[in-house]
Amino acid sequence: MVFNSFQFIFVFFPLAYIGFLIIHRVGGWRAVYPYLAAASLAFYAHWSLLLVAVLAASVLANFAVANAIVELRNRQATAKLLLIAAVAGNIIALGYFKYTNFLIETVNGVAGTGFSHLDLILPVGISFYTFIQIGFLVEAYNGTAERPSFDRYALFATFFPCVTAGPLVLQSEFFRQMKDRDDSAFSSSRVIIGLTIFCMGMFKKVVFADTIAPFANEAFGGVAAGGGIEPLTAWVGALCYTLQLYFDFSGYSDMAVGLGYLFGIKLPLNFNSPLKATSIQDFWHRWHMTMTRFFTTYLFTPMAMKNLRRAMANEYGPVHRFFATAAWPVIFTFLIAGIWHGAGWTMVVYGLIHGFALAINHGWREFKLPTLHPLAGWAITMSVVVSSLVVFRAPNLDVAGTILASMWGVSYLFGDGLVQAGIVQLDLVPALSLILALGMIVVMLPNTQDILRNYWVSSDPQPSEESPVRRWMLWRASPNWAVATAVAFVIAIASIKSHSTFLYYQF
Repeated sequence: MVFNSFQFIFVFFPLAYIGFLIIHRVGGWRAVYPYLAAASLAFYAHWSLLLVAVLAASVLANFAVANAIVELRNRQATAKLLLIAAVAGNIIALGYFKYTNFLIETVNGVAGTGFSHLDLILPVGISFYTFIQIGFLVEAYNGTAERPSFDRYALFATFFPCVTAGPLVLQSEFFRQMKDRDDSAFSSSRVIIGLTIFCMGMFKKVVFADTIAPFANEAFGGVAAGGGIEPLTAWVGALCYTLQLYFDFSGYSDMAVGLGYLFGIKLPLNFNSPLKATSIQDFWHRWHMTMTRFFTTYLFTPMAMKNLRRAMANEYGPVHRFFATAAWPVIFTFLIAGIWHGAGWTMVVYGLIHGFALAINHGWREFKLPTLHPLAGWAITMSVVVSSLVVFRAPNLDVAGTILASMWGVSYLFGDGLVQAGIVQLDLVPALSLILALGMIVVMLPNTQDILRNYWVSSDPQPSEESPVRRWMLWRASPNWAVATAVAFVIAIASIKSHSTFLYYQF
């Protein structure tokens, strides 16, 4: 079940929300949390009862281990061994479902063996709910985690607005909202604002992302089928996919935040206009923000601090210290982040592209090289982002190489026949028109949280600086905004396609 389906919009959501109001009326917020956990499992069960069993087993095991770690906090060595074992168990379970067949392919390719693929179903959202719980285990070991009841922990790990594709919530921002609540479950302003954000996200997904998706699919599919591709067509295909992924994931993130708010849980933001970024570091502060936060907190920072202590003890020179404390940790972190996204060499290369780009970015600042003009920084950043997304989208490195070689003129320089004019054909006029229109929306217009700045619905701290958004564009409860939201909803409903799903569901 996906948020942009008739089944969710007209069946699951209204029934779940009515039940939410009734349960609160009868038993208050304490009764709401187990109800929402059960509703989340019902939502997830739409894919498969077997997958629900995998999710439930993960929740039960991690809850039990987290409590054991808390109990053993005075016996640090034992608690640490239990933490290591639990994290390893989570990663092994994730690896079994997500990476087993990739490993089989790799072994077959290297050793010439003929092992067959296993008949595995990838549990939707397994990367997200696994890492959410790993974060909880680490914080339980550090002594910074709440010790919730099982029903609240189950809700934390399975909450349906974020279980399938994020955001990656932290226990601190989730559980603090559950303490001593006495507010009403129903609030007209909460309903209006939550539905507005949900409609904005749905419009992005089904009107923007799904409309431009066929052009990206034709370009990548044509090359995958053995065709060559001209430079203009390659750039159009790459830009179409960039905008498709942007509006697909941005739309999902808005819908998740809106749904969470409707059910009384504020979620963290995952998007902040990343295609406006003027450096690759700025990009990752804006794109998939909770994933960046997770890997920074639990991987990059511990590595960097450990290497910094070693660098200080051994009196490394500035270049050696930079490579030890910044370059290597960020490259390794994004290698893991790339692999986290999916099983395949394309994801390895995608992670390495961003790891090396970030290392260069850090080095540029560390050694105080000349500051680039923001426009030049934006152009370089977008070149890296769009090129990396070609690798991210391509089914294999051969397809990615063919498209990138055409985009950057490599095939013409070396005359190796990678580009064969006319083999992959796109209807360029509508494709370019969509790129221009959606590109202007991305670069020139405010994002959802900017528009609703005066009605902050995220668990993140509200920005203190003055809003850059023109006053007339700020959302408020008014007839004009009501009409605009209703029109957007009707257009989105009319645009829903039965086969449309979110791209990040595959990760």
